[in-house]
Amino acid sequence: MSSLRVIVSRITTKKVPALTLVVVGIVGMVAGVLAATITLNQTLYNGEVGTYHNNTGVFTVTDTGLAVVANAASTNATSAIAIGGSGIALNNALTAGHWMDVLTFVMSTPGVSTHTATITARNGAGPEGTSLVTVTSGIWTTTGGSTGTVTFYVDLGTTSLTAPVTVYVNVT
Repeated sequence: MSSLRVIVSRITTKKVPALTLVVVGIVGMVAGVLAATITLNQTLYNGEVGTYHNNTGVFTVTDTGLAVVANAASTNATSAIAIGGSGIALNNALTAGHWMDVLTFVMSTPGVSTHTATITARNGAGPEGTSLVTVTSGIWTTTGGSTGTVTFYVDLGTTSLTAPVTVYVNVT
């Protein structure tokens, strides 16, 4: 009986290292297969890099991003407007399928004055990139009680953009 115990004990001690070796081998094979089949591709999604805002402090300008124009619209960008308590939408001539940038101007310190906004968009490499569009608004008149916002839809005049896209906003 003692010889049977010795044999069983020897088999048991040999099976555990063998089983461990088999498990490690299987894990190694799985890792090798996964490493051989996984391919990483780096895709850079470049959109707007930055927006330069220069204003007199009366407006807070927010760039809400790029979008594709769904429907054509004629321009009302150069119209003189009085900013009261409701939202106003302005745009240059919009062409369906073109890229557009959407900017929102919110009164931060209402005062009695007039303002003009100039928006310039550029894209592509280089120090300045390539000019896409420059739009100058009509005269915006504000009063001490002006709380409205102006949403400006700027058609960039193209159906394809080259990164980076930079938008300059100047409110005087």
